[in-house]
Amino acid sequence: MDRRRWRQTTLVTLAGAATLMMASVCLDAGAAQVPAQGPLPLPTLPGPSLLVSLPPVKPPSIPLSPLTLPPLAPSTGQPSVSAPVPSTRPAAPAPASPPATGGTPPTRGPVSAGSGAPTANPGAAAALIAADPGADLYPQPPVDAADTPQARRVAALTDVQHRIQYLHNVLARTRDDLTRVRREADPVLQLLTALTAGGDPDVAPRFAVADTADVVDTPAGRAVALSGAITSGQAELIRREREEAALRQEIDRRLRAVAAPAERPVGAGGSRLSTPLRGRLTSRFGTRFDPYFRVWQRHPGVDLAAPVGTPIVAAAGGRVARAGWFGGYGYYTCLDHGRADGQRLSTCYGHQSRLLVSPGQRVRAGQVIGLVGSTGASTGPHLHFEVRLGGRAVDPLPWL
Repeated sequence: MDRRRWRQTTLVTLAGAATLMMASVCLDAGAAQVPAQGPLPLPTLPGPSLLVSLPPVKPPSIPLSPLTLPPLAPSTGQPSVSAPVPSTRPAAPAPASPPATGGTPPTRGPVSAGSGAPTANPGAAAALIAADPGADLYPQPPVDAADTPQARRVAALTDVQHRIQYLHNVLARTRDDLTRVRREADPVLQLLTALTAGGDPDVAPRFAVADTADVVDTPAGRAVALSGAITSGQAELIRREREEAALRQEIDRRLRAVAAPAERPVGAGGSRLSTPLRGRLTSRFGTRFDPYFRVWQRHPGVDLAAPVGTPIVAAAGGRVARAGWFGGYGYYTCLDHGRADGQRLSTCYGHQSRLLVSPGQRVRAGQVIGLVGSTGASTGPHLHFEVRLGGRAVDPLPWL
């Protein structure tokens, strides 16, 4: 009886051990099969933190620091724009005086911003803008001291428009760099891209990157920093565009409020200025993506499309201050009309096919001074028309 009980006890013990071993094997097998039942849980990403700054991604180099600008100084007569990339705009030289009746344009050569030299080619223009996003690719005439409230407003408008141009060019380059970085093979970057898919690609993902070189110098780290720079630049661009709109409104309001008729240059029909020709308005005053240079540039006038050879008339009587080839303006004429609201008033006419006046000549309102063309940095026949106060461009439309 004891032997039988011992045998039963032994069998029960062995059966229990076998059951435990089978359960353990099943558990191990089940654990090994867990990945097949669903995706691994996503790693827990850290919460938001300060964005990091990076060295520029090459090529080309870009500033990744916050895009900020000190307050404009309206009390000075010179542009006060400061930017992460220092300005290289040289002062405009004395007017050149090629033949007054047109002729063969100078041979086009390398870009020389701010001079009356040959017209820049788009490739050289892109390189110059890469070095200074706020550079003028069109030469600019000398300016007077801003010694009146209205002159200071016009000077401030010029500064703001240069800053807007700078921001547009930097944002375009930064978006290109971000696109290249996102093409790099990086699991973390692919995860971030997948998590932010369908959103605005210019908005910085709210992920933290540790402030260490081994993390920052990765595609994921560069993508976060570039996205942060884009967000910062867009915010400032909105502020600057509002500031530009306010300045233009104030300048135009002051123009309408000028009461002394003697200070208002009168053109044909009793208006402030006559329209230089009847043509279709194709581009307004402000900052635009230049169709010739393929970069953002300040457009200091309006474009009026008209066939080659269409007569251009003086918007008001005055003296010819410039008539000749002037860089990207091609054949270019500027007329001085005396003073308006305490500032020197001039009108300028670009891209002409032929000049019919010479420097120092007196002209009357409505007199033909040249013919429409497509010289200089032009993509088709039109007149580029400017109104300048103290040498600084303002919107021509309120004057016409």
